[in-house]
Amino acid sequence: MKTLTNGLSHKWNHDKFPREKPLVFYKAGQPIVPPLGILDGLNVVLANMITYIEKEFPKNTLKFWRLQSPRHFYGGDWNQNGSCLFNKPLEENETFSICSLPRALSSIGLKNKILIHEQLDLWFDPRNNGVNKEAREMNFVIEKALQGTDIELVDFTHLSEFRADAHPAIWLGRKDAVAIWGQDCMHWCLPGVPDTWVDILSQLILDGLGSTG
Repeated sequence: MKTLTNGLSHKWNHDKFPREKPLVFYKAGQPIVPPLGILDGLNVVLANMITYIEKEFPKNTLKFWRLQSPRHFYGGDWNQNGSCLFNKPLEENETFSICSLPRALSSIGLKNKILIHEQLDLWFDPRNNGVNKEAREMNFVIEKALQGTDIELVDFTHLSEFRADAHPAIWLGRKDAVAIWGQDCMHWCLPGVPDTWVDILSQLILDGLGSTG
C-alpha cells in the first residue's frame, strides 16, 4: 500500500510575499492579475495539489497532510532581533513581559513571569497579529481546503507550540553561539519534538494499514 505525506514549510510566510514585489500565480497557463496575496495564493496552490492527488493516486493510498510547525520568536521576528532563549517549555497560562527581560538576553533564567490567561493564543493566534501567527494562519486555510477530501490532517502544531525550548538557539554548545549564528527559533534540535511527530505518524500509518486489511 502506498502512503503519501504532504506539508508546507516556513517558506509560506508574509516575508516571502512582499507587497512591493508580489509573487505571480498562474491559472490555466495565464498569470492571475492583479497578483494574489499570500492566503489567496495558498488557496490556489492547495486546490491544484488536491486535484492532482485525487486524480493520480489510488483511492486506497493513505494520504496525510501535516499541519504547520510553529515558530517561537519573542520580541520581534527573525529579522527584527527576535529571540527564543528559553530553557523550558511554555506553560498554557504563562507568558513573559518583554520589558522584564535583559536587553541582551544574556541570562537564560527568565525573570518576572506574568500570568496571563490563554498564553498560547497570545503567542500564536492570528487575531493578536504576533510574529508567530503564521502556523495557525496557514493551518486555517489548509483545513478549509481539505474539507471533503480523503486526506487526513495530522496536527502537530498545538503540541509543538509549548516547546519554545527545543530550538537550536541556546543549545549550540558555545557560549557565544547566539552572537555568531543568530537566533534559530524555527528548526528543532532537542530530542522529543521530531521524535513525537514520527511516533504519531507511524501509528497513524499502522492504524491505516490495519483498517484496510
